[in-house]
Amino acid sequence: MINLERVAHLWGAQKLSRGLSDVVSSFHCHGGGRCRAGSKETIFALFTLLALSACKEEAQWKSKVFVDRTASSVMGEVLVPADLWKRLIDPDRPLHDLLNISTVPTPNQGGGESAIQKTSVETDLQPVALYLVEQTRGVLGGRNQRIAFGPGGGDIDLRDFVEQPRGAFRVVFEFMPNAGDKSVRRVWYLSNAKRRRVGPDWVGAGCDSFMDITSAVQQANSKEGLLVAIGDDRHVSALAGTFFFAVKDGGRVQVSRISVFDSSKRRLQCRPR
Repeated sequence: MINLERVAHLWGAQKLSRGLSDVVSSFHCHGGGRCRAGSKETIFALFTLLALSACKEEAQWKSKVFVDRTASSVMGEVLVPADLWKRLIDPDRPLHDLLNISTVPTPNQGGGESAIQKTSVETDLQPVALYLVEQTRGVLGGRNQRIAFGPGGGDIDLRDFVEQPRGAFRVVFEFMPNAGDKSVRRVWYLSNAKRRRVGPDWVGAGCDSFMDITSAVQQANSKEGLLVAIGDDRHVSALAGTFFFAVKDGGRVQVSRISVFDSSKRRLQCRPR
């Protein structure tokens, strides 16, 4: 296991490098004929423009009104499994190569420098934001929340936000929205939720299991956000743990994390806080 806070110096100390990607869609008319009212060409052009307009629609959560909050800069300790750390810093390398990278100090290093420092990957700490959006009125006290974290991310206690025992809310993560077109984005979830049974369903991913949730997060962010149910404390089992964000552009990786816990539901978590 790697102590995330102890390797934070590997992430900082470099200059911030951000690419700007503006996706511009253009519609080109082909052919030299004129479009006349009621013609097939006009109807085709109309439907094409409607389709293009639909593609440009903003995600629904962006139209909501949010209360802005800034998270505390005090972060708890997070132990990162070595395999997960390797996948974060170098997502393109084959798994068998990644597993051959040592993440513990070697005898020649006197216990100070890990093999990660010998890789060609440079890491930078970046800010990240979390959006909590009411799906059921009143579950978040009648307020949609935007929680901004400084470079490297931070922690959030669900107890401070969820005010009803039933209903649902949505979750959106925002990390480096203007990264370059050629960058490789990854979102990983490291579970701190015990696996348990609720009626016929199993909830919670289990202690220290981790998974790549990039596609699910990107798809949800483009629409309404991830839907999280609250009943039977399902929201704790779904979210307790740490979400890691990495954007690799060339030899540099921009990273951050958000650790989610609930101080009032300690029995549901592997390492309660």
